[in-house]
Amino acid sequence: MSDFRENVEKLNIRGIVMSSVMTAFGLVVALSWKDAINGLVARILPNTDGGSLLSLFITAGAVTVLVVVLASVALRINRRLEGQLERLTDQLDKMGDLFERD
Repeated sequence: MSDFRENVEKLNIRGIVMSSVMTAFGLVVALSWKDAINGLVARILPNTDGGSLLSLFITAGAVTVLVVVLASVALRINRRLEGQLERLTDQLDKMGDLFERD
């Protein structure tokens, strides 16, 4: 029973809810950009025989490239912030050790 209680205490419900809400907001933004990109591709490639299918593939490819680039940037930023947080934690631990010696 204590293992269950420990696991529940470790569970970050607020973080899960915030992550879900931010994901929902991201979906709304993505859908609005989808319409904008579809409109842009429709202007560049007028509807000819099979043009609408081609425009859907071009849109999907453009969105995929954009998402991959943004995801890699977000991962790089996250790695950098984790490194900074780790260094800050180490410094705080060292400072705590200095105060405990006295």
